[in-house]
Amino acid sequence: HGDHVAATATAYTVAMATTLTLTREAVSYDGRRMTLAEFEALDLDEIKPYLEWWDGVVVQKPVPNRKHVDTQAEFTTEFRLHQRVHGGFSGPEGHVWFEGRGYKVPDVAYWAPGRDQGDDQRLLPPTLAVEVCSRRRDMPKQRTKCREMRDAGVDVCWLADPDTRTIEVFDEANDGTVLGAAANLSSRHLPGFALGVAAVFPVR
Repeated sequence: HGDHVAATATAYTVAMATTLTLTREAVSYDGRRMTLAEFEALDLDEIKPYLEWWDGVVVQKPVPNRKHVDTQAEFTTEFRLHQRVHGGFSGPEGHVWFEGRGYKVPDVAYWAPGRDQGDDQRLLPPTLAVEVCSRRRDMPKQRTKCREMRDAGVDVCWLADPDTRTIEVFDEANDGTVLGAAANLSSRHLPGFALGVAAVFPVR
């Protein structure tokens, strides 16, 4: 099972590498005001990088670099392995609907067993969301995104920075607490999950 999950993550990494070029569609939509109906009428699965819609404004996700893709794949693999043993649901870059605010697209998300996941049209807020930083200048925006998701129903958000090899934790007890390589990632919202921060950023 582990080999299969790892192979799946590798295939995902290769697929994600093809999105590193900005599309004209994404550029033209970023920052535009739209109604919910106008946003949902877009071909959201085909526009890369993915688009979010928050408080009536379209936001384009940052273009992922190689370190981003690698880190995202590590979390995708670890959550899939956890899911096989403990249940729940997980995956990368799903459009998540936050009632009254809009859509966001976490880099990776996990829904604990029993939590409402939504459906194929609208995923609902996950238990945990992961954001990965591609460019350090984007960190303030991604911290804001983590706080917004927390305020809108996400229990935990982890913000990973591959350049500094650290992870910032946002939950009921932390607002950006920085964990270094010697720390372990865990949460009371994910019983049985434990991952060393160093393992998230393997040396290639």
